[in-house]
Amino acid sequence: MNRINPIHIVVLLMITLLVTLYALQSGKRKLEENRAYLKTTQAMAHKLVSLKNVYANQAMTKQSLQRVFNDSSIRSAGIETKFKTSSVHIDARGMDLKQLNLLLSKLINATYVIDSMKIKSVSDTKADLEMEIRW
Repeated sequence: MNRINPIHIVVLLMITLLVTLYALQSGKRKLEENRAYLKTTQAMAHKLVSLKNVYANQAMTKQSLQRVFNDSSIRSAGIETKFKTSSVHIDARGMDLKQLNLLLSKLINATYVIDSMKIKSVSDTKADLEMEIRW
């Protein structure tokens, strides 16, 4: 009666093997899920870094805005610009619609963070523009 039955030992080892294999498969599945999550997180991080490089570069934004405002057809419109530490305020009163269209096409098609924009029609050929671009 003091002897352990060898069948019990074999059954115990088989159960232990099955539990270990189940735990191993579960661990592999979790590892694959974590790898997929890591890949999506890395892709998102790369996108955020590239967006930050484009939108948060203050010097590049100021230079490109200066190029837009120094355009001969836009310069003659009498646009007032006030550069602040974190933004630029653009104010144009009584601007011709063709010049306004040219200015807006250059500003909207570029990579600027437009904080606010107000356009008010003064007459059939003139409009007021108030805009703030931040970086």
